[in-house]
This record gives sequence, C-alpha cells and structure tokens, in this order.
Amino acid sequence: MSDIPPELNQAKLSDAVSALRIKEFRRFWFAGLASNSGGLLQGIASPFIMYEMTESGAWVGGSVFALMLPMAIVGPFAGPMADRLSRRKILLICEVILATIAISNAILWWSGIREPLIYVGVNIIYGVANGYALPSWQAYVADLVPRDYLMNAITLNSTQFNAARAIGPSIGGVVLASAGAGWAFFGNGLSFVVVFVTLLTLPKTPSSPLAGRKDSQLSQFKKGWEYAKTQPTIMTGYFAAACVAVLGGPLVQVHLILFVENVFQVSEFKFGLLMSTYGIGAVMIAPWLAAYGSRIKRSRLLVGSLAIYGIGELLLTATKIYWIGVSGIFIVGCAHLVMATTTNTTLQLHVPEPVRGRIMAMYLMVFTIGAPLGSIIQGPLADKFGPRSVVTVMGICFLAATLLFVVSGRASSYDFDE
Repeated sequence: MSDIPPELNQAKLSDAVSALRIKEFRRFWFAGLASNSGGLLQGIASPFIMYEMTESGAWVGGSVFALMLPMAIVGPFAGPMADRLSRRKILLICEVILATIAISNAILWWSGIREPLIYVGVNIIYGVANGYALPSWQAYVADLVPRDYLMNAITLNSTQFNAARAIGPSIGGVVLASAGAGWAFFGNGLSFVVVFVTLLTLPKTPSSPLAGRKDSQLSQFKKGWEYAKTQPTIMTGYFAAACVAVLGGPLVQVHLILFVENVFQVSEFKFGLLMSTYGIGAVMIAPWLAAYGSRIKRSRLLVGSLAIYGIGELLLTATKIYWIGVSGIFIVGCAHLVMATTTNTTLQLHVPEPVRGRIMAMYLMVFTIGAPLGSIIQGPLADKFGPRSVVTVMGICFLAATLLFVVSGRASSYDFDE
C-alpha cells in the first residue's frame, strides 16, 4: 500500500503556476524577471570593470562588500517604512533611483572614467536604494495574492530570481564581449524602467494602520525586534537563514572559483557552468515545490532542505571529478530554494500585517550580513587549509544544525495553524 497521503496524490503539476493566474501577480512576476536579469548584467559587469581597472581581487571583494553592507545597514529604516507607507509607492521611487544609478554607471564608463573609488561610491548608493526596495518587494507579494496562494507566489518569486541567476551570467558574458560593460549597465537601467511601468498598472496598497505614527523608524524597528524575539517561529526562520548565509553563502561567492582553479582545473566555460548550475537546480525543483509544497509539513521541508544542503556540499568535496561536483552544486541549488521559500512563506503567514515589513527586513538582513561574514571567515581558511577541507566542515555543520533543529523542537514551530 502506498504511504503517500491522499491529498498529495490529488496534487497536479499545473498547480505549480496557480498564482500566475492572478493577473496582478503575473505582471509583477514578469517585471521581477526582467529586473533580476538586468541586475545580473550589472552583477557581471561590476566586478569585471573593477578587475580591469585594478587587477586586484581585494578591490573586487571591496566593491561587492560596498554593495551589500548598505543593504544591511538600512534594514532598520527600510522595514518600518514598508509597514508605514505604501509598498507600491516605495518601489516606484526606488526603481527610479536604481535606474538612474545604473544608467549613471554606463555614462561614467562610456566617458572614460577609470577611477575605482568612484564606482565603489556608486555601489554604496546602489546598495542603499536596493536595501530600501527589498523589504517592500518581499512584503508586496502578500498584497497581490490571497492567503491560500501565498506559498505558491513566493515559490514563483524565488524561481524567477533563480531563473535569472541561471541565465543572466551567460547573457552578461555575451553583452560584455560584444558591446562592453557600459551596455551591461545600461541594460540594467532599462530593466528598472520595465518594473516602474509595470508597478503603475498594479493596485495601490491600502493605508497602513501605522501611517499616522510619529515615533522614529528606529523605535518602530526595535518594537518589531521585541515582537520577533517572542515568536519561536520567527526566530527559527532567522536561525535557519543564518545557517544558509554563513555556512552556504560563501560556497558561490568564494569557493567555486577555488575549486575550479585548484581541484577540478577546468576552463572558464566550465566555471560558468558550475556557477549556473546553482540556479538551474533551484529552477528545476521549483515546479515540484510550487505544486506539492503546501501539502507537506513545513518543518519537514525545513529539516530536509538543511540536510540536503549539507549533503550537496559534502558531495562536492568528496571528489575531484568535475561532473560529480556539478551534481553536488545542483543539489545545493535545490535545497536553497526549498529552504528560502519555506521560511519566507512561513514568516509571511505567521506575522500580522502591521509588522510584516520589519520582520522581512530583519530576515533579509540576516542574509546580507551573514554571507559577507561567512566569506570573510572562510576565505582565509580556504587559503590556509584548502577549499575542500573548509567546505567539508561547512557541510558537517549543516548536518549538525539540522540535528539541532530536530532535537530542540525548533523545526516544529513551523507547523502552526493558519
């Protein structure tokens, strides 16, 4: 007799795109796909021009840090803003600013300016604007779809980002080779224009009950944190995000290039393929998660994704055979999507509307602080002990963290009554 629950048997893969039947969300989804694809054009061009100007890995790393740190710093302000003001209006303003910055990058490059500090400064401004946009972007999904469609919508939202991550680097490479970095920056600017025009067609979000409050944004953020600390579900989500950010984030940012150079010793093309496989894994698992994820206990999805993340890392480190390493990264990409979608959905279903923006801002801050922190720690360790040793330890830590979530009962906090 099959042990598959009857409700799971009733699920259909066509359910994987059920949220796209809602026209407002469908427009938002395609606009997000355009925006993230454009962002990856700039994501390829920015380190490229920094290395071309300086021939220094430290400058490249510094420019990435300059982009990510402001996103974390503005979180205490961006979260309360997403709760107080119209999320649609915040996004409209941020898209104009981001488009201006991206096109300014193109103009600077076309004008022959080759001073790296100028581009680092532009990255800081870009990071600030993006930091204000992200909490509103995450929370706005809940404004566009009914509650029953939320997990599917969040899964699809994550899928479009990972689809862009799988395809974007290839497009960026072609643009760089054929037209130059300036056009990559300009393409990113155009993508923000697409989002701006799309947002104009979407419904205005209702006024927030916090709109008339006079206390400061930092005070509101502190109150959001005080609320989060009392909620085991929210804190479990933050701990899970910290595990993925610190233990898994440096895998793509730091270790893969070291594996390509020192372990697999393959060409630049195969390096690009290895990088893209992370996003491909996420895209491939997304239809299954979107169709069946809501029918499985979220605690099982959380525990399973963390364990599989660790197994994928251990598979990568267990071999010098390139294609086995590719399969390990594919597994990691699958696990990342399941963990991120499950946690995002759980938080958005659990939190009351007045604190949604602040809770999501804190969630995003865990990633924007944790991944650079993990890279700073693991980079020197990889130089000293080798990437295989470091990633092996990270994989074991993932399995230990999984066991801790189960034994402590933290994972079960995901299974609340909606």
